[in-house]
Amino acid sequence: MTRSPFLLLVISLRLGCLMGHIVCALAVAGVYPSLSSSAQRRFVCWWSHGLLKLLRVQHHISGQPAAVNAAACLMVANHVSWLDIFALNVRTPAHFVAKSEVKQWPVVGWLVQRAGTLFIRRAVRGDTVHLNARMACLLRQGRAVAVFAQGTSATPEQAVQFHAPLLQCAVAAGVRVQPIAIFYHDKQGLWNDAAAFVDDTTLMQSLWKILCTPGIQVTVTYLTPLDASGQDRRTLAQMTQHAVNAALARHL
Repeated sequence: MTRSPFLLLVISLRLGCLMGHIVCALAVAGVYPSLSSSAQRRFVCWWSHGLLKLLRVQHHISGQPAAVNAAACLMVANHVSWLDIFALNVRTPAHFVAKSEVKQWPVVGWLVQRAGTLFIRRAVRGDTVHLNARMACLLRQGRAVAVFAQGTSATPEQAVQFHAPLLQCAVAAGVRVQPIAIFYHDKQGLWNDAAAFVDDTTLMQSLWKILCTPGIQVTVTYLTPLDASGQDRRTLAQMTQHAVNAALARHL
């Protein structure tokens, strides 16, 4: 599709502002681990809100985030886009679990490592066991942890299926699990696929599509928390995915 010179100029200016925002994150990343927990949370909230604003993605929240009042919470959300992390971080900063390949992303990989992201090597048998031990430790320390338990990104037309092993940490730590539904839409509330990071789309292709698509909105719905104490992880995964699927179905 041919872009007008004016639109290309606007997009170029926005890219310039985005680069400045990333430089700011790089500057802070060097000292980030030494900051207090409250300072880290404030910076992550501010930076995530700024990123969405620069990308012209309007952010909405529905429901009550449990991690705001009680940080020891495992947040389990459906996964649509790389923007999901920042859509959650606006209100509920957390230690996220990401695939190990994210480490190799230019600039972004280093930034997310400094922010305390946990990585899983999907091709390594038994890596989930070690990851669950680390997540359970963070939860016992009163930290919020977030996982996209589908294991991959998908559009909301596909029913969410969560992998039960990734919820074992909540059972071990005896904390609450909060299901979260993330939905990208237009001003009329209809599904908007511009932010979807699926199939063979590259990060730069996804970023360009987002910049070229006006009116993207995202609604993050925090659903009723579930008590993981004494629960079977399979049952917990089924309850969590049922809650998320029901919430997404109300949007579609």
